[in-house]
Amino acid sequence: MTTNTDDSSTHRRRHEAITVASMYAGYAGLMLCRTAMTVASPGMIEDPTSGLTEAGFGELLAYGAGGALAGKLVTGVGADLIGGRRLFLLALASMATVTVAFGASSSHAVFMLLSFAAQASKAGGWPAMAKLISSWFEPARHGRLWGVVSTSSRVTSLLSHLALGGLLAWLSWRSILYFAGALAMALVAALYFSFIEKPADVGLAAPSQTDAPAPDAGAPERWETTLRSTAWYFVKSPPVWMICVAIMALTVQMEFQSFLPIYLTQSFGLEHWKAGMAASAFPAGSLLSLLIVGFAYDRVPRRMLPRALGLLLGVGVLAVVVLRGLPIQEEASSVDLAIAVAALFTFGFAISPAYYIPMGVFAIEFGRSRSGILIGIIDAFGYGAAMVVMPMAGRLVEEIRITGEGWGPFLDLLAALSLVSVALMTIFLVLQQRWFERNQALTRRA
Repeated sequence: MTTNTDDSSTHRRRHEAITVASMYAGYAGLMLCRTAMTVASPGMIEDPTSGLTEAGFGELLAYGAGGALAGKLVTGVGADLIGGRRLFLLALASMATVTVAFGASSSHAVFMLLSFAAQASKAGGWPAMAKLISSWFEPARHGRLWGVVSTSSRVTSLLSHLALGGLLAWLSWRSILYFAGALAMALVAALYFSFIEKPADVGLAAPSQTDAPAPDAGAPERWETTLRSTAWYFVKSPPVWMICVAIMALTVQMEFQSFLPIYLTQSFGLEHWKAGMAASAFPAGSLLSLLIVGFAYDRVPRRMLPRALGLLLGVGVLAVVVLRGLPIQEEASSVDLAIAVAALFTFGFAISPAYYIPMGVFAIEFGRSRSGILIGIIDAFGYGAAMVVMPMAGRLVEEIRITGEGWGPFLDLLAALSLVSVALMTIFLVLQQRWFERNQALTRRA
């Protein structure tokens, strides 16, 4: 009897490890393609055959945000309909194909269409992982798992900026995209055999859900059974509205990294490949903070989270203020460049935990069997905000290049947005804590 129990435990741990590793590698493939487009951006803008300017690049990001918005709405439902495994494989295969096509394009209209398609494909990764995590792991481990899986985005972004930036010294921006797309497609083939949808598919029991908070009002089947009742349940919930608004501000902050190679090229006169590598400071900071905060998230008392993450976001505001105080290109020195890289590292460190972890944990706890839909809705709000802001940011960057007055106006906008994020995320975390305590009380009375 003991031997059978030990064998079952070993069997479960092995498949849990395979599931986490598969999600990690799969999301790395999505981020590789995403980062390739960012690293290639200075070369794209300077290549006359691409037909893109800074304003056009802002439009490209807006179309991408629109694709992400549409993708989140569709894939959130798709995760619940076809499962996390199938959705993830479809998303990665589509992203790889679009990335290769992006490298072959020379039409402004086609660039916009492919940017939309790329981000719509990438959007499937997060809802798919939410479904897989809820299928494989008990709620008490969700925070740590989101912290671990979220580092895939940052590790890949860091390594991709360094590797692809280095390759730009020898290869064209188009070749960078071909390379990323081919590597992602190879990952699809490998993950087809490693991904498993749920424990029952390998003869294991479903994880215990006893640590999950009880639903807010009424039996779960009253709002989980139909899409309409689920939507109404989310609409009438203040924590859902607040996380949506907070993610709007944080998503625009995170999109700043798409402009980093251009910022470093224009502000410090760096060559394209050096700018791509220097831009790795942002994902490096993100990675370190996700490792630290992801490990501690489930161990820190929930009452401390609003204060802790709010303070961290405040550090991000200070990092932007430091960038704002640096001189423009003609006066910038190597010391100024080092300060800028350190500030970018700090900015990535400060904002990433609030962007990645609370949303995933809340979607699984609050959304229960409809977590895929909820996380899709939350992300859709974020990318909707990016779709509105990115064209304005692109036009502002083009005006900065023409006038030569420096990135001050852009950084002023980013600083103001960072202050808004501090307030919104803190309010959400307070509301989430109250909801959690109320449902714990309902559970005890039941």
